[in-house]
Amino acid sequence: MIGAKRYRVKKQLAEGGYSFVFLVEEVQAGLSVEGAEFALKRVLAATGEAADMADREIRVMQQLQHPNIMTLLAHSRAMAPIDADQDVTTYYMLFPLYKDGSLVDLLDGLSISKAHLPVQDVLSIFFQVCCAVQAMHQQQPPLAHRDLKPHNVLVRRDQPDVEAARRDASSASPSSQQAEELKGNGEAEPLQSSHSGQTRRYHAVLMDFGSTRPARVEVRERRQALEVQEEAQAHSSAPYRAPELFDVPSRCSIDERTDVWSLGCLLYFLMYGCSPFEKAISEAGGSLLLAVLNGQLSYPSPDVYPSELQGVIQACLTVDPAKRPYVEDVRAMVQDLLVRCPDEHRLP
Repeated sequence: MIGAKRYRVKKQLAEGGYSFVFLVEEVQAGLSVEGAEFALKRVLAATGEAADMADREIRVMQQLQHPNIMTLLAHSRAMAPIDADQDVTTYYMLFPLYKDGSLVDLLDGLSISKAHLPVQDVLSIFFQVCCAVQAMHQQQPPLAHRDLKPHNVLVRRDQPDVEAARRDASSASPSSQQAEELKGNGEAEPLQSSHSGQTRRYHAVLMDFGSTRPARVEVRERRQALEVQEEAQAHSSAPYRAPELFDVPSRCSIDERTDVWSLGCLLYFLMYGCSPFEKAISEAGGSLLLAVLNGQLSYPSPDVYPSELQGVIQACLTVDPAKRPYVEDVRAMVQDLLVRCPDEHRLP
């Protein structure tokens, strides 16, 4: 029971650490309510840190009201003793159901038939994730997700929402230096891609905000640097983690552009099905840390995607965080590419 409503568990959808996600249906008077299916996340918080993460996730979702950020429909918590000296708090969070799953599920399904996401879908999904991240970075003070990865982006086929995203992109005027560089001589040329066939549109939402932190951190001593580094090791996935979080200097400034690095890795995943640095390791048998710190990545040859998308990836994966673009710049690049996407890669 969450609030005044009751729900029946139909099956488990996912599991990770101390959290479980279930497919549930609303019931009234013991009968299922037609069409009322949801995702229910249950978090078992036996430690103060786990409880802090669950509380933070709830607080951030309540703060961020955005069409590309997962909607928290309802939540509750209950406390029960584990033993004589310790209690465990169980958190329940109710979300809309995204039947198409995460980006991992989407790409896994395509890989079975050795297919790729059409360029239109890549741009549309990535644009929506950029919008979600921008909403976080525009908070006062700015928030950083710190664990952007394919598992934390859910999708569903939902043409109206993505059509709205295209209208937004068409009406926007790219103004960043990076967007101008992608245009080359200043003329917006149509994108060329080797994809064929009808594309599909998806509505994408960002989820899992337990890792969210204030984006801007001024590190002034070694102890503080180690705290930031250890926190990143514990709560962000290494193949998508920004280089400045692997080896934090004793005196440095960290800001929201840690997420922009992760966005570059996410775009690479949408195109090729893995993080760029996972690919570097598998090809060279090397170190993930060295690959990240050197910005070492490669692209398939021949590539099914237009080279302009590689330009977006390269901009995001600028090793020096001071030279890395902000999410507003990345979004402007993608807006430009969306407008230029040729008719044969659009939905009818």
